[in-house]
Amino acid sequence: MSAPADDRKHWLEPPEWWKKSKPLRWVPILIGIAVVAPGLWVAKKTLAPGGHPEKARFTEVAADPVVLLDNLSSYSSVEAARAALDAVRTPYTVAPVRPAPSSKYPPRDRDTVLAAGYRHLGVEGQLTLEFFNDRLYEATFIPSDAGDYGDKLHKADTRLKRDRNGRAERIIGNLRIASNVDFADTDVGRSLQTKPYVIWQDVRLVQQLDEWDQRFIALPGKSAP
Repeated sequence: MSAPADDRKHWLEPPEWWKKSKPLRWVPILIGIAVVAPGLWVAKKTLAPGGHPEKARFTEVAADPVVLLDNLSSYSSVEAARAALDAVRTPYTVAPVRPAPSSKYPPRDRDTVLAAGYRHLGVEGQLTLEFFNDRLYEATFIPSDAGDYGDKLHKADTRLKRDRNGRAERIIGNLRIASNVDFADTDVGRSLQTKPYVIWQDVRLVQQLDEWDQRFIALPGKSAP
């Protein structure tokens, strides 16, 4: 005669020692955590702030930079610019701006390097270097003597011609140069206390920064970085 149904043990039923060893009941759970947790960590890293799909485009370095002035070229890093200033023993300050990373927009890191005693073409003045995502895109020089510097500037670049208002602009490929030095050295410019300047820009990076501002700076609920 077969045993009563209540006395039969199903082959999947755990043995008595398993029932009595309560700590062992956590083994399957711990194994599951060990398997799943790494996947969750990878997913979190993938979706972490700063993972915007266009991040690479807004941080890439072009293979054909342009020379802005002296030995400073566009797309140079902040560290490279600092090394160049150290080489000519020119003191400087660095002012970084680091918005919080977000997956809603690409990085918009900005750095401004200011060298108050920089010499260009033998004239001392103030040099300001602007960086967008650790890429130099603009250099501005304000000479202490507009007349002396203007003469030397035109000798160094004979194609930088002034217009009737005493301003000059020249675009060569991706390089843009603009100056008001001649106007600042006129009677009108001096009476208006016009500050002379020359600015060198890589138009690619300037356009990319403008694109960033147009597309992302007005995000709903987000203020400008």
